Amino acid sequence: MKKVAIYCVNYHSKDRLKHYLLSIDRAVKAADGDVVLDVIAIDNSVPAEVIDYVPEAFALKVVKTGENKGYFGAVREGMKHVDPIDYDYSIISNVDVVMEGDFFVQLITAPTDKTLGWIAPQIYSDAEHRDRNPKIMRRYAKRKLQVLRFFFSIPPLYNLYTHTAYKSKKLIKHEAGEIYAGHGSFIILTQEYFKRCGIIDYPVFLFCEEIYLGEQCLKQGLKVEYCPNIKVIDAEHASTSTFKRSKYCRYNYEALSYILKTYY
Repeated sequence: MKKVAIYCVNYHSKDRLKHYLLSIDRAVKAADGDVVLDVIAIDNSVPAEVIDYVPEAFALKVVKTGENKGYFGAVREGMKHVDPIDYDYSIISNVDVVMEGDFFVQLITAPTDKTLGWIAPQIYSDAEHRDRNPKIMRRYAKRKLQVLRFFFSIPPLYNLYTHTAYKSKKLIKHEAGEIYAGHGSFIILTQEYFKRCGIIDYPVFLFCEEIYLGEQCLKQGLKVEYCPNIKVIDAEHASTSTFKRSKYCRYNYEALSYILKTYY
């Protein structure tokens, strides 16, 4: 039997959260008693939303932050209430995802060892009709991050990039295997990750969470494995899709500045 915790962050998306929790209930039931699950729903909404879902197959704890702490800021708050070191797997996610029915069946049968820190599942995007993983195959060069930060420093320039170079990227299907980092919308961390790295401590409001975790794993000698047989459906970004372009660029610029200063 495996113990699993899910730390999911809600920001004025309670309808999406309800659909997510329903899918979790179905997936836990399909595991037929082989999973004990605690879901920690961290609510960044101001004012706080009423989260009244009554789960059938797992325990639900709601943590209200009283302010918008961002993505990993909210996760850190949740981990102060429920320690991930007590679980075989800890999942960090947005609420705009839905689990496949066999999610936990696939997760608990996935191969593991003491060097595995992060499992990157298939995150199928309904909007883009593709898997968002693997997010980053190899560690970025410092120069690439500097150039990307420059684009974010000038929003019109970033707009031009998104309509030209970004759209010309080819979508490549990858086999299961070791990568540098998975996509940040749905992250599965092992107990070994928290033994070596401690709880999430990323002092940035939003973005570049994947690089932070990738660097943590690299520093501690932990592997990141892409496992496409473990699957969730991504129904798009409920929170960030409403951002104004200037705010989106500012948050990305600040995140990249932190990553470059801390790890490069």
